[in-house]
Amino acid sequence: MIILYSLLGLLTGAFLNLAADELPQRHSLGSPRCPYCGQNYLPSEWIAVFSFLLLRGRCQHCRAPLSLRRPLLELGTVLAFAFLWQRHGPTPLLLLFTFYICILFLVLVIDLEHRLILNVVILPAILIAGVGSLIFPGPLRALAGGLIGFASFYLIALARKGGMGGGDVKLAAFIGLATGFPSIIVALLIAILAGGATALVLVLSRVKGLKSYIPYGPFLVVGGLVALIYGPQIVAWYLRLYH
Repeated sequence: MIILYSLLGLLTGAFLNLAADELPQRHSLGSPRCPYCGQNYLPSEWIAVFSFLLLRGRCQHCRAPLSLRRPLLELGTVLAFAFLWQRHGPTPLLLLFTFYICILFLVLVIDLEHRLILNVVILPAILIAGVGSLIFPGPLRALAGGLIGFASFYLIALARKGGMGGGDVKLAAFIGLATGFPSIIVALLIAILAGGATALVLVLSRVKGLKSYIPYGPFLVVGGLVALIYGPQIVAWYLRLYH
């Protein structure tokens, strides 16, 4: 069963690639197509992992190189699905966490490539996370987590106009609903520390200036993934330090 679920992860990764290509352009989700020549991919090219193996990572029509993101996202989704099956088995929690991780992967890719967190992705995710809180982490914990995530980044956005987008605020709210309180604290701390450390390195290496824009979505995604999977264990470990 873990192999079958991993194969489902491969197909899901291909769909996430399609969404990452089309949604930022406001296109409807149709057949995958080459971003260079616009020709629809042949069925043998729909799965990027196979396309890279059979066609050496090039479009069969124009021979343009394909984005390395496509096979990496598929492989990441395969590994995530295998991990989730091993951890949760055939339970409602498996389906819920699978959905959350797919949303976070999609947000990560689109934000890295386009600096966008799309409402068409994040708003339905917030709605489903609200309903999913009946399964995990519980309505009250989810509500508290969502409010903390939203308020924290909303205040940052007010304090530093232009430094934090509305998409980041909505992403923080989604992660709060998905992880609940107190795991949202883990997600926010990881995001802030990772973002701050990365910004410091970029400024010291003169890749970025002090006023340069650095997307915070990817750091929130990393924090959300860690909190979603290991949040309760990290919180329990931290509390044991004081007992």
